[in-house]
Amino acid sequence: MILQALSNYYNTLINSDSGVAPPGYSNSKVSHILLISTEGELLDVIPIYKPENKKLLPRYMILPQEVQRTSGKKANFLYDNSSYVLGICLNETTKQPIVDISIDNFNIFKEFNNNRLKDIDDIKAKAFLKFINNWNPRKWQENPIIFNKANELCSGYNIVFKIEGEGFLHESSFVSELIAKAIDEDNDNFTAQCLVTGEFGNISRTHNLIKGVKGAQSSGAAIVSFNNESFKSYGKDQSFNAPVSKKATFEYTTALNYLLNSKLNSLTFADTTIVFWAEKKDLDSKEEIILSWSLDPFEPDISENENDDKKQFAVDRTTARQAKEILENIMDGISVKNSDFRHDTKCYILGLAPNAARISVRFWEVNSFGEVLNKITTHYKDIYIVGSKKFGNFIPPWRLLKEVAAQGKTENIPPLLAGQLLYSILTGAQYPYNLYTMALSRVRKNKRNDEKGETANPISVGIIKAYLIRKFRTYKQKDKEEMITVSLNESLTENAYLLGRLFSLLEKAQKDAIGKEINSGISDKYFGTASSTPAVVFPILLRLYRHHKSKLDKEGKGTYIDIKIQEVMNKLESFPAYLNLEHQGLFVLGYYHQNQANYIKKEDKEHSCK
Repeated sequence: MILQALSNYYNTLINSDSGVAPPGYSNSKVSHILLISTEGELLDVIPIYKPENKKLLPRYMILPQEVQRTSGKKANFLYDNSSYVLGICLNETTKQPIVDISIDNFNIFKEFNNNRLKDIDDIKAKAFLKFINNWNPRKWQENPIIFNKANELCSGYNIVFKIEGEGFLHESSFVSELIAKAIDEDNDNFTAQCLVTGEFGNISRTHNLIKGVKGAQSSGAAIVSFNNESFKSYGKDQSFNAPVSKKATFEYTTALNYLLNSKLNSLTFADTTIVFWAEKKDLDSKEEIILSWSLDPFEPDISENENDDKKQFAVDRTTARQAKEILENIMDGISVKNSDFRHDTKCYILGLAPNAARISVRFWEVNSFGEVLNKITTHYKDIYIVGSKKFGNFIPPWRLLKEVAAQGKTENIPPLLAGQLLYSILTGAQYPYNLYTMALSRVRKNKRNDEKGETANPISVGIIKAYLIRKFRTYKQKDKEEMITVSLNESLTENAYLLGRLFSLLEKAQKDAIGKEINSGISDKYFGTASSTPAVVFPILLRLYRHHKSKLDKEGKGTYIDIKIQEVMNKLESFPAYLNLEHQGLFVLGYYHQNQANYIKKEDKEHSCK
């Protein structure tokens, strides 16, 4: 269960040096401390030069939900920004402190905190109330301490209070008592058995928002939400339909927001955001680091600028080399022995996508770290094809998606495709059918050859190869699976594959005969038709070949290519009227393999991989 796994992960975070806040608190950015006396007089303004270093602050109002100012003006408890604490903020035009638009915020802050602290018998609470009750925002310029640092105070970060000789206000013992009381006593007062913990307790009417899912609302979206009358069950409103205790709600939302905010534990592929974590008693992240690189690999031994479209990396280059070595060993069938990580460590992988004001779950995979690595390695092995070395041994999933997208733009990747591809990679399931058809279309439309005769789109052909292998593997057609090789398979007698090889050889004969003077080759004119209705095109191509052969014979160049064409022709059964999509993929594969073999160095031919 997703929520249960996230709730358990929260307990790992809270017991480790993760910076995750306990229930009732949040780690918030603070820029300044107001030092006041026990009589409520302002003594000093102390800046914190690194506001990104967050402090643990109380976050509860009446209900255990964080302040959502999108729905109105609300104050925080014992702290806030300058607009609420002092009633001043910067004018957007003049960049000077002003009062008029912030006076209401200060009054809300004062009223809210007075109501919460009126019965508290604590020296720090009383000093704080004296200060806010005596403070007049309209006279801020008369206070030299505030006047000299007004622009700094209006930075937008939080301001906290410290009582001279007593410590920070928000760290007082009464604060934790109020928070505990607020959690136990709320306006909902609905108890039921929690779906996550199995325990009876107070149930959350609404769940805290999840932030960081690409495409979702910037203010956050809900992963559990009900807002229509039709969703009511036995009169239960909103999330009472899916009873999750307030404690479990806080735990799973906090853990998920932590993962989404982590550069290491989250990755984005088109419209799908994935988070992953290992089940451990501590935050030792060796497994997560290797998994992060495996899903988004880059070449660790070249400069950052040379890594296509990649500017920042969550994994350092030393670790990337280790991860690359591990995957290469698995591909080569070598046992991986490393004391730094355990293969049996359980890994959780969650795929999320935006859905209006909600978040959809694209996939949820739970497996051991070793099995996940084996699945990912199998994917890279299936996708690898001769000629793709220039892209590295491991082509990232995002690069596959970009390859098949219209105009090669990530914004044109079809919805759902990223999640479907990642699910196939992580589970070993068959690749998405539309990924295969889009790759076929890409091969037909792309320029197929450069000056050297090298195929220009090994990534698209690699997708076709991988799809066919997975399809045959899924249906347990072992003989067909084994016929799909990395490079040219001259022993393969599959008719569609031979037709692709023949087309490549006829194309080479044309290029050898005409040379660089050729304006439009047979590939540009006939490739699409030849790969779908070969009976229509190949008689024409063979007649053209007679002219090319005659010219090559006169120049003494035709012997080798003629022998290769005859070898393929002798194995051909026929020129079928129509090739289905599976056979079209085999045609492309045969064409690509032969194209690569046509231009391989003679000394390398005997050592080419099959």
